[in-house]
Amino acid sequence: MATRPLSTTVSRYQRLNLSRRRGNAVRQSLAAAGVIESVTIVTRSGQVVLYQLTEFGRTVCSAAGVELKSRPRESLEHSFWVNRTAEYFEKKGFEITREHVIKGNGAIDLLAVRSGESVAIEVETGKSDIKANLSHIKRCGFDKMILVATSPAAVSACQKAIESVGDSSSGTIKLLTWLDIS
Repeated sequence: MATRPLSTTVSRYQRLNLSRRRGNAVRQSLAAAGVIESVTIVTRSGQVVLYQLTEFGRTVCSAAGVELKSRPRESLEHSFWVNRTAEYFEKKGFEITREHVIKGNGAIDLLAVRSGESVAIEVETGKSDIKANLSHIKRCGFDKMILVATSPAAVSACQKAIESVGDSSSGTIKLLTWLDIS
């Protein structure tokens, strides 16, 4: 979980050569001790449950000599949907760059390029300043911008932000949802 937070339970158990019974016992023990916590992500076909280290878990790992990356800037849910979105656009023939730096001291989640068309893609959980992000990205000269909303609340927030930056009819900003890409 420290090095592969987006790994599913099944793939983690296979990689670690654990039976379901033993893997579940270890996972439940770590959760009960407050070392890990679950993050449930709703998808089109149901849900995915991922696990991440708690602050206590990060402390335990550090004390045990496990090398950790710095605390992620984004939530596990956001990381999950950025990965899913990248896969979705790669299947559509786009070349993807993650965390593409843009002018004005920032970065977009994904840059998708195909046939000379550049598309800025932002995954929105509804917890950021979507309007400010859109305004900033809009000035960077991308051919299109796509917001991927990860929940009904994020859809509403994205719709309001699109309307507030005055792009609800021009079509340069498109809204997709988790249902579109999962």
